[in-house]
Amino acid sequence: MGSFDSLVQAFFSVGEVQQPLWGGVILALTGGIYVALSRLVFHRLADVPGPKLAALSDWYVAYWNVVKDGQFVHHLAELHRVYGPVVRIGPNKLHFADQAAFDTIYRDPRLPKEPWYYNAFSVTESSFGASDIQAAKHHGNLVRGFFSRKNVLQLEDVIQDVIDRFVLVLATKAHTHDVIDFHRAFASITMEVITTYCFDKNFNTVSYPDFAHPAMIGFHQSNSALVAMRHIPFLRPILFNMPTWLTRRLSPGAMGRINFIKAVDAQISGILEDGSTLDRAEHEIIYHHLLNPKNEGENLSRKSLRDHAMSLVIGGTETVANTCVMATYHVLANSRIKERLKAELVEAWPDVDAAPVNLERLEKLPYLTAVIKESLRKSHGVVYPAPRVVKEATHVGGMLVPENTVVGMSQTFVHLNPDVFPNPDKFDPDRWLFDDVRTLDNNLVPFSKGPRSCLGINLAWAELYLILGNVFRKVDLELAGTKESDLDFNAYFIVKYRGRTMAKVLGVQGAGRG
Repeated sequence: MGSFDSLVQAFFSVGEVQQPLWGGVILALTGGIYVALSRLVFHRLADVPGPKLAALSDWYVAYWNVVKDGQFVHHLAELHRVYGPVVRIGPNKLHFADQAAFDTIYRDPRLPKEPWYYNAFSVTESSFGASDIQAAKHHGNLVRGFFSRKNVLQLEDVIQDVIDRFVLVLATKAHTHDVIDFHRAFASITMEVITTYCFDKNFNTVSYPDFAHPAMIGFHQSNSALVAMRHIPFLRPILFNMPTWLTRRLSPGAMGRINFIKAVDAQISGILEDGSTLDRAEHEIIYHHLLNPKNEGENLSRKSLRDHAMSLVIGGTETVANTCVMATYHVLANSRIKERLKAELVEAWPDVDAAPVNLERLEKLPYLTAVIKESLRKSHGVVYPAPRVVKEATHVGGMLVPENTVVGMSQTFVHLNPDVFPNPDKFDPDRWLFDDVRTLDNNLVPFSKGPRSCLGINLAWAELYLILGNVFRKVDLELAGTKESDLDFNAYFIVKYRGRTMAKVLGVQGAGRG
């Protein structure tokens, strides 16, 4: 008996030592069971179909975005095939696939942006990044006039000058039939247009060797980092505050972005120190509007000025470039499309050495317009389902969504809807040439819809007409090993094509104009 008593005493003495540990384990298990029951059984979205893991934790989406490298948008298509038109994708998040739901989510002015998603861009004091509805409206009103159609037409020469310089560079490649990465090439144009149009600042991205300007590369590479920082917020201060030498070693591309931001900051400092510097700009720039007392913009902080500037670069570079890439691949891959587009451009612009055809003339060309619209549909614009917060119970897609629920819908579900766009995976400009395309136009949403739609839509359309009109009238291109599968994409904020669109420059006409 003595040995048994000793054994029992030893057991309980160990239990006393480990009691705090067992208490912690029991507390954690209890907390986990409570969270699981509250989200799976008692939550107001408990009856909405979707993966149980998604209902339990936002880490479900994080897995598809971070570990699976931007595959969540593609995964959404599978979820809707399994669960129907409304899917619960997080403890408090819904995704819709119904066409009418898109209009409700993005046209309803009562639905603010979700801070968690947009804060990752670190441009909270801009129209794009502000979550508060009134703040976003105020910031939007400051710059809306700068991107009006009237202003774009007045500054059309700024866009054309960048394109002319780009064509000159391509002319130097024609003699050697160099193979060019046209995503980089088009992103170089769009970045140069944004910086010249908005800041009267020329970074010479279109003339940089191999179209690999460090700033442009840095912004392109930052897309995946933004996704990681969104799901793992503690990464943000770490990455943003690393010493320069460490950043240069770990991510050389990031240095280009950092140096670009420094250049923007230097311009802002100069303007704030001496407002008369604005009078010396070659044309009206964004700071004329942001600092205009009539627009209640005279008291904007330095951060707000920078946030506006950065949001314009973020929103205006990759999206238009992606659309140009989509158009270029499909035009070059289909001889019928290429010949028809070329014939229309030659008829409108018979003497390529003469002054360029202006924007308003290009807008009247039906086949060029059809190619642009189809390219916008296939490239999608902002591909990730931009989240909005339902502040009061609202009917969305036939469902009464409870207050404080986050809702969203990827533009892919609009652009690839076979009921609106038959055979949606096919690149078919002809679908836009019917007498009545109002339904198609209403469902072309690369710039979203409603009060928070893209402020730069007029500039983007102008760039597409002028870039594609000039390139396909002046430049003879040939694909170099690029396949349609190279346009498969990872979905970050916008698409990132998995392959490179490579083409040879066989010849250039009209490069010496001006």
